[in-house]
Amino acid sequence: MSKWIDVSDNEHTEPGTIGYLVDTRNNDNRGAMTLSLRERPLRTNQSNEPRLFGWCGETNNRSRTALGVWKIVRVNKAGDRAQIVKLDGAALATFLDADGHPDLIPATV
Repeated sequence: MSKWIDVSDNEHTEPGTIGYLVDTRNNDNRGAMTLSLRERPLRTNQSNEPRLFGWCGETNNRSRTALGVWKIVRVNKAGDRAQIVKLDGAALATFLDADGHPDLIPATV
């Protein structure tokens, strides 16, 4: 499975970059949603535990959800959109172990 996300000038967006995908939603009546790749996994806002998947809390009317680990496979000519693919199985386990988060490896891997 792949998808395209918007990327900003300050993000590391070369093909091959791997990161933690985050869904951030503005919970006011506008309902704006953004997807971004981060260098670190989200942490819940109550227990501060890292989370690979699932809702992590709301702060300042913004809700954040962890959507797993994804890899950039290509970037458009303008450099403002990136195509990403989800890591799973052995590739996910290898990345999480090397990134210092072996505790986030799903039991089904």
